[in-house]
Amino acid sequence: RGAAAAATWIFRGVAARPRRGDSVETGAHLRYASVSDETGGVSCQRSKRTRSVARRDFHHRMILSERSAEILALDIRGFVFFGAAAALLARLKREAGVDDEDEAPSPVSWVVLDCSDCAGVDATAVRACFVPFQQLLLQKRAKLLFCGLRPHVRESLERHGADLNRACFKTADAALEAAEDALLKRATAGQPTQRPPDSFDELRPLENAARPLEEILGEYLEDEKRDLAAAAGDLGKYFSRHSISQGDALFAHGDEAKTIYVVHAGTVDLKQAGKRIARVKRGGVLGELCFLLRHRQSLDAAAATHVDLWSLTRDSYDAMRRDQPVLHGLIQTALLKSMALQVSEGLSIGNWG
Repeated sequence: RGAAAAATWIFRGVAARPRRGDSVETGAHLRYASVSDETGGVSCQRSKRTRSVARRDFHHRMILSERSAEILALDIRGFVFFGAAAALLARLKREAGVDDEDEAPSPVSWVVLDCSDCAGVDATAVRACFVPFQQLLLQKRAKLLFCGLRPHVRESLERHGADLNRACFKTADAALEAAEDALLKRATAGQPTQRPPDSFDELRPLENAARPLEEILGEYLEDEKRDLAAAAGDLGKYFSRHSISQGDALFAHGDEAKTIYVVHAGTVDLKQAGKRIARVKRGGVLGELCFLLRHRQSLDAAAATHVDLWSLTRDSYDAMRRDQPVLHGLIQTALLKSMALQVSEGLSIGNWG
């Protein structure tokens, strides 16, 4: 089974050989370590989730789609002990496409390590695996982000040399959203390939100036974009503008779906049974699916921040279809493309299939 897999597994003074399904004690709870022969006690696999649940405007969604390879998400499972450190480091380097002997920049800009199922890590493993991997990524102008760390795992990483300053997140979704914000900052700054030597400031939430409604909707159109621009003056007849405060509900599960919303500024969280499944940011659209299908709302929507919105009610939508069928057709095309993107993004998020 190899020297690494046969190495003694030492945890809290108890020595045993690792076996598939072995359990390890962490505090008052019993956790189960997933053992893989490949790294001798720890599993490292590409995450099924490669995108956060943040829903953005069309331009940003296209950037993230085209440059998705710049963000690598990996799941770490099991107990990382000294005997597995070398094999795990080799696996991490291979997944990130980096090598000590190669001076070329890393093909990825951000590596997200989801440690939610990491039962523990010993001091030698931190110093022999995670610290050198983090330092190698910095040399390659890439960043290592940790998420889902249990308190004792975080303590061990920090005590033995890993830098978690601005690089540690509670959930994988939060880490992915931060990496996406950083990628978008680079792209929209007109430097899509240049990587600054120290870019942790990019992890701050992305803030962009709000844009006109016709510009946001027009991005979903191609040849018809000029037609929408020509009719932009009429959008105000049908879309109304209003604000809601942080914590205010926009709609609830079971409500009649009678309004489509476009976020002008701020963030709206969409939840199902109390769990957040989407975060709609500036330029994002919400409420359109149930509206067009004439179903009742399937989710709860509430303002995560102060939010400015454009609203299109059922009455205004019907009036647009009756009085300005060309404009109605353009808006409908934009909404359908937005929903199609949601399905595509859902595959990366892990909400489909």
